[in-house]
Amino acid sequence: MPADNTQYQQVFSHLQAFPAGAEIFARCRFENCRFPGARLDKLTFEDCVFCGCDLSLARVQGTAFKEVLFEECKMQGLPLYSCARWLLAVRFKNCVMRFVSFANLPLKNTVFENCDLREASFSHTLLQKAVFSRCDLTRASFVRAHLEQADFTTSVGLALDPEANYLRGARFSVYSLPGLLAKYGIETE
Repeated sequence: MPADNTQYQQVFSHLQAFPAGAEIFARCRFENCRFPGARLDKLTFEDCVFCGCDLSLARVQGTAFKEVLFEECKMQGLPLYSCARWLLAVRFKNCVMRFVSFANLPLKNTVFENCDLREASFSHTLLQKAVFSRCDLTRASFVRAHLEQADFTTSVGLALDPEANYLRGARFSVYSLPGLLAKYGIETE
């Protein structure tokens, strides 16, 4: 992922539309840009940072995110499932990502730090060794997700069916037990 001391080729600030004609953005920083509902289809972002941006409901069909950091972004309802899967590498920090669909994405080793992931969908998502640090996962759905060695120890609101997901080596806090046992009608105190 891009480091804070990265030399950016370009810094875009307070944009409300993407630069016309550009298809590839390498080592770029986007600050406080507003792209809700924007068409970002088939663009490529490599070694980029989005900081304080609004990407809610943007279209990302075939969009490539290679080593991209999203920090303090609003990404509600973003259909990430439609982005390019090849070389996908992203990190999320302090983002509002309610209703985002990560269905079928390869997100091995992905870090979600202090993110609002309420009602997000992780159906058939590959999340081996992913870290969910201090995330709100209330009503997030995990169906046939590969969560081997994923770390949920500091997150809240997690409820998933252990029989409908792959969990070998996944880490949970004792406070997650009610969400893991809800299917069985078991109450914990």
